[in-house]
Amino acid sequence: MQIIFHFLINIIIAFLLKLNLVEIILVGLGGILIDIDHVFYIIFGEKIYSFKKAVKFHKREFKLMRPHFFFLHFIEIIFILLIISYFVNWYAFLIFFGFLLHWLADALKYIYVYKSLNPWIKYYSLIFYLVKK
Repeated sequence: MQIIFHFLINIIIAFLLKLNLVEIILVGLGGILIDIDHVFYIIFGEKIYSFKKAVKFHKREFKLMRPHFFFLHFIEIIFILLIISYFVNWYAFLIFFGFLLHWLADALKYIYVYKSLNPWIKYYSLIFYLVKK
């Protein structure tokens, strides 16, 4: 849940794609809105209500390589958002694109930091998660 990192990566890519200011902001927002599932997990799954404790928990879990069930990070959800955005409008597609960039940045970060997608690969697909559970 590195909000600034994901926002910057997304707006830089959107800028390089020569999108206008509103479009750049939407891609940036998509890159951080996906992490709302972290908040849901921490509040409802871990029963942590303090922002300070939540940040500490998240950092510890990442360091220990302990992934969790973050429902917006499943590729199936991202695919559904692609389909929905196709039928809604360009702005919805830009938010989807921000989600996708975030998802890819996470995968690259795990490969760089841990030299592997394990154990996170299980949490990248709802189908894979349910089969491996």
